[in-house]
Amino acid sequence: MNNHYFDKLAPWYLFLEKLSFGNQLQKCRTTQLERLTEVKNVLILGDGNGRFLQSFITTNKSAKIDSLDISKKMIALAQNRIGLNLNGHQVNFINTDVFKWEFPKNKYDLVVTNFFLDCFTFHELTKLTEKISFSLIPKGKLIYGDFNIPNSNFKKLLILPLLSIMYCFFKIFTHISAQSLNDPSSLFTKNGFILENEKHQLGSLLKSQLWVKT
Repeated sequence: MNNHYFDKLAPWYLFLEKLSFGNQLQKCRTTQLERLTEVKNVLILGDGNGRFLQSFITTNKSAKIDSLDISKKMIALAQNRIGLNLNGHQVNFINTDVFKWEFPKNKYDLVVTNFFLDCFTFHELTKLTEKISFSLIPKGKLIYGDFNIPNSNFKKLLILPLLSIMYCFFKIFTHISAQSLNDPSSLFTKNGFILENEKHQLGSLLKSQLWVKT
């Protein structure tokens, strides 16, 4: 990924999201919030304009939060969104490529990856899930909210063309490396995670999962 392309998309991202899916992506981001009220050290990957962060700090008591994004303009939007309404939280914005960042060992009890892992190839996801596991404490939580390919053949006929159009758009405008949606579930399991909770929306086009590191 390149920050230049995401910087160009940043002013339009919220409009495009709402035009395409209304508020459904935000509901997917936040559907697990009631299970995150007690976490203390949080890493949010690719939160973009900060919509998850804004919701999180209204429900969690006082976590320390690192929010990493490749786009300076997305981070600026997130900073403007939360303003001074931190409610006792400490928020550190990190502007870098996730693959160039040195993940700290056993620091976090929550890592959030809403609509972020879909940008990467399976090979890249293999490396990234290892880094996420390395950075989580035992019993730490991983939130994965993203698009989903359902098991139903009928639903696949409806959803796969939509996903193809979306990937074509983001490939052109943001130069993401992924050509299609890769399900990281097998990689989570391989790295010692157990699925604790899963919720679906929009006829299973969207899913939110809560994984726990053993």
